[in-house]
Amino acid sequence: MQKLKAFYKANNFPIVTFGKYWRYSSISELIIDFFLPMLISILLLWFTSFSVDKLSTLIEKFQQVSGQVIASISILAGFNIASITILSTIIGGPTGVLRSIRTSDGAMNLYDILICFFTWAVIIQLIVVFLSIILFYIGSFIPQNLKEWQISWWAWVLAGSWLTITIHSVLLSIRNMKTLFLYVTYKEPNNSNSGNN
Repeated sequence: MQKLKAFYKANNFPIVTFGKYWRYSSISELIIDFFLPMLISILLLWFTSFSVDKLSTLIEKFQQVSGQVIASISILAGFNIASITILSTIIGGPTGVLRSIRTSDGAMNLYDILICFFTWAVIIQLIVVFLSIILFYIGSFIPQNLKEWQISWWAWVLAGSWLTITIHSVLLSIRNMKTLFLYVTYKEPNNSNSGNN
C-alpha cells in the first residue's frame, strides 16, 4: 500500500494541477474553458451524425483531423512553455504585486495561480497530443468487420471527449495569451503626483 501511495504521489502532478486550476478559476472562466467546448463538440457531432453512419467513416474523419491536431496543439504547448519562461524571468512589474496577494483561503498567491493556469494548459495539450497519437494508431488497425459496424454510443462518447479537451486546450491558450499580454504590458501606478503633494 505504501508503494502505491508513493507511486501516486510521484505521478499525481497533472491531477494536483487540475485541482488547483478548477478551484481557483472563476465561473466565467470555467464556462468558456469547459462548458463551451462541450457545447461546440455536441453541435459538431450532431452535424456529423447526418453524414456519417459507419464506424469506418468516423474513424477515417478523425484520423484526418488528428494529424492536424497533433501539429497545431504541439505549437500551442510550445507557446505556453515559452510563456512560463517569460513569466518566471520577469522580476519587477506585476510579479511582486501578484506574489503579495493571496487567495481567500491563504493557500496560494496569485502569481502561483497564474503559473498553474499556464502549466495546466501545457499538460492538457500534451494529453491531447498523446490521445491523438493513440487514437490514430488504434484506428489504423481496427479489423475490417468492426469498421462496418454502425456507430455505437461509445464511439460518439470517445469522439466527443476528444473534441472537448482539444477545443478546451485551444480556448485555454487564447485566455493565456490575453493574460500574458496584460502581464508584459503592465505599468506600475504613477505615484509622482502624490509625492509632489
